[in-house]
Amino acid sequence: MQEELFRSDNLLVRRVGATPGPRSGASGRAVIVTFGSYTTEDTLDRPAFAEDFLRKAGLDAVHVINRRNRWYQHSERPAALAAVAVATRGYDRVITYGSSMGGYAALRYAVACGADTAIALSPQFSVDPRVAPWETRWQADVARTRFAEPPYAGAPTAYVFYDPRQALDARHAAMIADASSAATAIPIPFGGHPVGPLLVETGALQRAIHAIVAGDFHPSAVRQQVRRARRQSQHQHFILARHCAPRRPATALRLLERAAAIEPESHILSAQAALLDSLGRPADAAPLHRAALQRTPGNIHARIAYAAHQEITGDLAGAAHSLHRAAEGQSGSMLLFVRLRQMRLWLRRHRLHAADRLVERAIVRSSRSRFHAALLRRIGTHMR
Repeated sequence: MQEELFRSDNLLVRRVGATPGPRSGASGRAVIVTFGSYTTEDTLDRPAFAEDFLRKAGLDAVHVINRRNRWYQHSERPAALAAVAVATRGYDRVITYGSSMGGYAALRYAVACGADTAIALSPQFSVDPRVAPWETRWQADVARTRFAEPPYAGAPTAYVFYDPRQALDARHAAMIADASSAATAIPIPFGGHPVGPLLVETGALQRAIHAIVAGDFHPSAVRQQVRRARRQSQHQHFILARHCAPRRPATALRLLERAAAIEPESHILSAQAALLDSLGRPADAAPLHRAALQRTPGNIHARIAYAAHQEITGDLAGAAHSLHRAAEGQSGSMLLFVRLRQMRLWLRRHRLHAADRLVERAIVRSSRSRFHAALLRRIGTHMR
């Protein structure tokens, strides 16, 4: 059963499940309210966050799908949340659930949805520069967002899963814990951002959600399950490789090879290829770049990495074309990410190497400055 409950230009609320509604047998059941994460798909008509998993698990769900990356700062948000609250009325358990930006919403809007529990994977407490001026991610999107956040009022129970080695995520988790004594922070070392893939691949997330629904959840069980099964997680190997690549590239390469042997996903193949390029092995990198794009043509990061490979091998026109394709349909922070690379490639194609070095130094200096986020937002205001 699927039913559209609310639609605007920015938000869609859709109910999915076997239970027709609160007046026809919902009592005694649980419903999960999910919120979408950061998206590069400019459409509301797409699968919702965790939709497939929740359907297979036999859990009723109400999905909130976002078209733009505005941390749900839309004027129609109250109406969308009211539609969610009506749909969840009559259930014994109402649980909000989301990852990153969706985790932010799961925590912030749990009360408005009538939820008793919130599950948040690598969430933000806020990305409003007035609240978290140290947050430097997604600033081109933040620049285009008009924040109207109500005072933080979390669910009676909240579980926050995060990687303590991700400094910004750890800072957000600390702010959430400070704002609400009902929030339980659950550190997942080397889970990356977000921690969801590691939790899924080890089976820990599936068990945790079922236990939370049943009211029998113990955070220690999650950590134990991750420790038992992490060697079979390609995501764990991928995150470990990212951590050690700057100083131990050979070790990172072995970790990526193990990750690809478990599941050769596009981002792993692309990371392998980029590392081989950096080690002066472009011939070995070439088939991996192509395999990454063949597996997931829409992987923007893989296309950018392939552009860098093409430049290394002297195909500057091909690199420019790859970056052009990467920019298609993008906006906000992702578009800024691509545009900076296009600008620097243009400088190098026209042999303006001194100017390129100046730009590189400016980027490095900016990244170390306390004004870095503000500068990105200033640039972001001019991105479409």
